[in-house]
Amino acid sequence: MNKSPSARVLQEAAEWLVRLDGNVDAAERNAFRDWLDADPEHLQAIERLQGSLAALGDLPRESARLALESIARRRTRRQPLKALALAALLLLAVGVALQQFPPSYLLADIRTNTAQWSMQQLPDGSRISLDGSSAVDLQFDGRRRTVRLVRGEIRVDVVKDEARPFQVLTEHGSVRALSARFVVEQLPDFSRVAMIESAAEVDSADKRVAVQAGQELRFDSAGPGALQRIDAAAIDEAWELHQLRVRDQSLDVVLERLARNHPGYLVFDAKALQLMRVTAVLPADDSQRALRLLARSLPIRIEQYTPWVTRVSVEQP
Repeated sequence: MNKSPSARVLQEAAEWLVRLDGNVDAAERNAFRDWLDADPEHLQAIERLQGSLAALGDLPRESARLALESIARRRTRRQPLKALALAALLLLAVGVALQQFPPSYLLADIRTNTAQWSMQQLPDGSRISLDGSSAVDLQFDGRRRTVRLVRGEIRVDVVKDEARPFQVLTEHGSVRALSARFVVEQLPDFSRVAMIESAAEVDSADKRVAVQAGQELRFDSAGPGALQRIDAAAIDEAWELHQLRVRDQSLDVVLERLARNHPGYLVFDAKALQLMRVTAVLPADDSQRALRLLARSLPIRIEQYTPWVTRVSVEQP
């Protein structure tokens, strides 16, 4: 029978949970892996700290973080293990929840949960479909039809209205159309629009580009990129089948897109993975299966540290 982790090891595990909850670089991820591999007791400690999650209620994340940080700083064997486990569990549970569902998402007019797709009719009769973990705010009145993409990916079918152009806003610019069918996705570093039917105009960094059916455009804080040809019918079909179809795309971007529908933390070093190119059809609503498919064709390693922490790294020779 395995003995229970010592107080010292549990304190170290608590420190790691605090560090993993923030912005983690490659060196810290490698250090965490080395710490886990050093002693079986380390993994037991991590598992013990998250073992009672189902019994926990909803508490503010900041309170949980402060509690865990306070415990992690203490170096005494007299620290009650029950309190340590409770604080760590609160941090991990609430931290994962708020990573996936920040306040802007929770306050959005329309939103979806992880691996949930939804289609709704807008006030003007247009239709909007939302990918998993996506959210939008609406502003419809006598002069405007505006959808602000708070997070994720949407497909819109715009009803024609000459007096009120339809506009989708992202952090990187806007997409404006009179009557069209298109997909808009917002990622941390850029947004993209894929035109399925008709045409639209992208305005980014005071530069405007017309996007026609069968074309895709990325745009970021520096402005629009180059137009790319796409299979519009395949893009539309992928939405219906909940698929992520990528062609010659960097692995870090693919993982960023999969992360929207992944339950928990999907940890990876973007710089280490960005040189790997992916052409694949992946199940967007089953991230675990998608990761297994990627691992079959790419030199990557998938590690599950806890039910809420999944790490993707380069496979070492």
